[in-house]
Amino acid sequence: LVLVVPRREIVHNMHQAYDRLRFGDREFGVFISGPSKTADIEQSLVIGAHGARSLVVVLLGE
Repeated sequence: LVLVVPRREIVHNMHQAYDRLRFGDREFGVFISGPSKTADIEQSLVIGAHGARSLVVVLLGE
């Protein structure tokens, strides 16, 4: 997964980030802060089972 983000959009904490989000008619958001985990029927723990395996962030501007 690659994200291209203007530097001016970076905030100091999750509270500031949530305040900047625009949801439209619904006021709901989710912050994902780490890899997923799952333990299926066999009770075998797998970390990072869902989602991107890596993340690259490209910052634009000063």
